[in-house]
Amino acid sequence: MKKQSIVALILGMLVPVVSYCAGEKDKVKYLQFYKGSSHDHVAMPVGGIGTGTVSVDFRGKLVDWEIMNQGAIGFLPFFNEHYAATRVAPFFAIRTKTADGKIDARMLEGAIPKSKLEGDWGCDELNSTFPRFHGSEMQTAYPIAKVDLIDETVPVNVSMKAFNPLIPGKTDDSSLPVAMLEYTVSNPGNSPVEVTLCGTVPNYVGFDGFKNKIKQNYNIYRNNDGVKGIFMSTNSADTLDSRWGSMALTTTYDGQVSYRTSWHPDLIWNGSVINFWDDLKDDGLLKQHKGKKAKEYTEYNMLNEFQGEVKDRSVPASLAVKVILKPGETKTVPFMLSWHFPKRISWESMPGWEKAAFDNYYARNFADAWDVAKQVSSRYDDLKEGTENFVNDFVSQDVPQSIKEAAMSNLANMRCQTLFRDGDGYSYGWEGQGSVLGTALNPKGIRGGWGPGTCTHVWNYESTIPYTFGDVAMSMREVEFGYCTDLKTGKMAHRVRLPLKTERQTVGAAADGQLGTIIRMYREWQLSGDTEKLKELYPYVKRSLQYVWQASKWDADKNGVIEGKHHNTMDVSYIGPNPEMGTWYLGALRAGEEMAKVMKDKAFAKECRQLFETGSAWMDANMFNGEYYIQLLPKPMNFQVGEAVLVHQMVGQQMAHMSGLGYLLKPENVKKSLESVMKYNYRTNWDQHLSTFRSYITRDEAGLMNAYYPEGKREARPFPYFSEPWTGLEYHTAAGMIFEDMESNGEKVVASVRDRYNGTNRNPFNEGEFGHRYARAMSSWSPLIAFTRFQYQGNIKRMTIRAEEGTYYWSNGYSYGTVDVKKKGDKFGATLKVNAGSLPLKTLTFIGTDHKEINTVKVRGKKAIAEGETVVLK
Repeated sequence: MKKQSIVALILGMLVPVVSYCAGEKDKVKYLQFYKGSSHDHVAMPVGGIGTGTVSVDFRGKLVDWEIMNQGAIGFLPFFNEHYAATRVAPFFAIRTKTADGKIDARMLEGAIPKSKLEGDWGCDELNSTFPRFHGSEMQTAYPIAKVDLIDETVPVNVSMKAFNPLIPGKTDDSSLPVAMLEYTVSNPGNSPVEVTLCGTVPNYVGFDGFKNKIKQNYNIYRNNDGVKGIFMSTNSADTLDSRWGSMALTTTYDGQVSYRTSWHPDLIWNGSVINFWDDLKDDGLLKQHKGKKAKEYTEYNMLNEFQGEVKDRSVPASLAVKVILKPGETKTVPFMLSWHFPKRISWESMPGWEKAAFDNYYARNFADAWDVAKQVSSRYDDLKEGTENFVNDFVSQDVPQSIKEAAMSNLANMRCQTLFRDGDGYSYGWEGQGSVLGTALNPKGIRGGWGPGTCTHVWNYESTIPYTFGDVAMSMREVEFGYCTDLKTGKMAHRVRLPLKTERQTVGAAADGQLGTIIRMYREWQLSGDTEKLKELYPYVKRSLQYVWQASKWDADKNGVIEGKHHNTMDVSYIGPNPEMGTWYLGALRAGEEMAKVMKDKAFAKECRQLFETGSAWMDANMFNGEYYIQLLPKPMNFQVGEAVLVHQMVGQQMAHMSGLGYLLKPENVKKSLESVMKYNYRTNWDQHLSTFRSYITRDEAGLMNAYYPEGKREARPFPYFSEPWTGLEYHTAAGMIFEDMESNGEKVVASVRDRYNGTNRNPFNEGEFGHRYARAMSSWSPLIAFTRFQYQGNIKRMTIRAEEGTYYWSNGYSYGTVDVKKKGDKFGATLKVNAGSLPLKTLTFIGTDHKEINTVKVRGKKAIAEGETVVLK
């Protein structure tokens, strides 16, 4: 037998062993695997659209508690906050008792990171004093994470699965404020084992990690409608505070459930910890403390510093489920952590931007956190199955691993505090979210969010939301055009102030943001096919494009080239023609032309076409230097691009390809420019590179620099971020390469980004820039679109897909499914499945990598393909 075959055989034998150790045969096809002890940065957020999240890390620990309307990465709520006491953070634990009477109890977490071992009082990790498992392994495919806990001394095998429902096209089902936690235990032995699984969570309502307003908090045990658990809230009357609300720790397991609504009040010298741990170990059933309620801690009252009522501190709640495992038996116990914080103060952590509280959209669907648990439990199996089906369909497609990983991992950015929705369903976002640690680089200090106002020149690059939740994307276009665009002048405020219907939109325009939003409007209309919505917003779209050559003076001579002073995403104003703004402008003119045709505005369509042709020809003739496009400066000046190789010089072209708008410039020049970007901007050793502002790459990591200046060509003071790599720009550029039949280079760029976010160096679910989980990183969906050649035109019910045999995932924001492409002779056919939503479809066109149509097949006898339906197209 060949060596390769032996290795394959051994690996094949190991797979069922791993599955068995995890407790059950898992149906999920995972995408990322983390083994060993070096993945301390992995933390996958678990939460819905606009709801906030908690995260599960490599060890199975719940971290980054961000459920109270603020980003708060690094925040762990705790209790036992008294002098000479161990602070206790949320945890789950297991207690086992074997047939010979041996009892074991430990946290359901893996080993403590070595970086936490040395603090002022020893280990600097919360909960470090509890026994735990020796090791852990993690598998992820967002939004599902599975942690296998490893320890040969424990008599059962344990795994934990965490997820929040995510079904593309089904926004409400994907906007649930809940973390679903399943603990699976299996008994590999020959005799029964008693097992108790116990979760402990502090009621910290009123404290979001930044501001402490815990007051009159209370916990109540409830058992109704098949849900058992502890409801946590407060008697504090400030219902307009963004930290006011409720939490619940629940289970739907039909077995022996015990609980504590609080721990023993003897907090000094960790009496409460000892009392709880003894209680858990005793018989695996928790007992409520019935002693006299202590109002003062007189015996060990250190300096009279910690007197006070227990209820005005974070109050712990514990919930336990006890089961008996027969030899060889496996059981899964579900827990749910739900939350409900109904009021949000828009840009609360941004001084000068805070305004009156308004409703969170998700909160309007529930009375409180207990209602969340009841509603989710009634649909638990369907929501889980729908999420697993999406994950399996996505992971199984014939697309390079790095492209799948980039698209799927950054889905998290729209389901954390980066994005939120108001009571009317309009959507907004920070550029990035904050952490409780703040930053040593910025003197403004700690914040829960960075870059308010759904900044158009940042969100421009986001390509994930339109293809997964189209109504969310369209709501953002409604805000930008319907509320932020002045119909008299056409100026679009590039940051929105809230509340939306009462605040004046006074922020200035950003050229790239305004132009890109026009292209995005065309894209969203195509994906939805909602011509009525286009008709409603078209006057604002038209006026915003006219603003370029009228009120703004960006294109004062109206020749299709932006020359005047214009603000952009580099936080400076450019003067003179440059390729970034040039391609945004050309793409906006083409989108404007196509929308004008739909609206039967022939004169404006003709005007846009003429400007496009003039501008395109001018750029090719005057700005292309034989290798790439450059900025033409009227005179030497600071903070400009100049003759740099700009990484995103073809950004408008890539957007045009995604939307079917064709080439904006000569195809050969487009490809040559991207070849130059790969030649000059791609670096593999950043230890030898000066980054003049922030560090996103170190050592031997690889990536694309924002701008490369050939020897002697750099301005004395180029634009501020020229020396940095931004993942959002890297993904866009990679997509452009793939569109230009440079797939190996595009895949290389994407893989380089994901190698930097591999769990060892950085969190795979947190690509940052100006804050964590940055909005621009959601451009990670664009390489997937480029590779699959997917496009959907709802107005004519047409889909395009890659002309190459394989199975591809597709989603238009309102439905999703798979298409299995087969070739017969020189023609292609397909089997198309709709797994969620309904897809109006007349034709499916197969597109070659050269953008040429190979052939088209028709859908016969159907106006739309229904959810769960499969059609064969020949």
